[in-house]
Amino acid sequence: MTVRFPLLFFFLLLAVTSASGLRAQDSGLSFLTLGMDAEALARGDAGVAGASGAFATTWNPAGLARSEGSVIGVSHHVWIADIRTYAASGAFSLGKRSGLGVFVTATGAGNLEARDQPGESAGLFDAQFVAAGAALGQQLGPIRAGVAIKFLSERIYTNSANGYGFDVGVQTDIMNGSILLGATYSNLGSMEELNVEATELPRTLRVGAEIYPFRAVTALDGELFLSMSLLAEVSRNFVTERTQWHFGTSAEVLETVTARIGYLSNDFLRDFSAGVGIEVADLMFDYAVLPFEDGFGGPAHILTLRYGF
Repeated sequence: MTVRFPLLFFFLLLAVTSASGLRAQDSGLSFLTLGMDAEALARGDAGVAGASGAFATTWNPAGLARSEGSVIGVSHHVWIADIRTYAASGAFSLGKRSGLGVFVTATGAGNLEARDQPGESAGLFDAQFVAAGAALGQQLGPIRAGVAIKFLSERIYTNSANGYGFDVGVQTDIMNGSILLGATYSNLGSMEELNVEATELPRTLRVGAEIYPFRAVTALDGELFLSMSLLAEVSRNFVTERTQWHFGTSAEVLETVTARIGYLSNDFLRDFSAGVGIEVADLMFDYAVLPFEDGFGGPAHILTLRYGF
């Protein structure tokens, strides 16, 4: 099984990079394709292979089966054009082989200028998008599988619509956990009509791997001193017909301080990212900075706080 499963990931990788998808168009629910936590955003907006804990609900529901104990997390994004995102998520162990997750995400922007033709603004409007739901992960032999179901709501000016979506994912470990593999197909579902037509959900396929090439322990007590990880991921958005590569690395010292850097391809806003994480007792604080291209008003900042119990 450990031989066949990596081969499955290889063929999924070929599928995601060569798929033609639907005609290119933007989705008003594109926030669903963006990671919610600073840890993943600092590493190239990737996390499908090693996802666990509270934000596995965003990246890969299969990772809930890896969660030990319970973890809750909150996150805040400061984006361009005064766009802000707030997220809260929790993961709760249901035993050694399964886990439950719940989540809610809200994205909004106000004082946007409305125009129906070039020239003077016709006034101001705001936009709000919400996703809330639950997820379940289960260990099935060497494979973890998971599913997330979410309620979706969008409001732009005076128009509003509701809908539903769901994500499915798998994970596995090989070489005694030194290599993690994962894949998800997310944002399946549909929306009601918004004004005259329904917004299409940004259906996205992701395939990735995370490798731990180096781990050092102290000579006196055998405690983990330094741990490094490398990850690579490819995603295909079938609505925008865009394929992106995600690369990241991190180095953790004494299981307390972690430095992270990442790279995201084929994005007109950004490419490189960086961040840091600090763990004190049961509290984990993560920060990420995403420098935007010139003309977009400076970098984005993401703050995440998690608590394990």
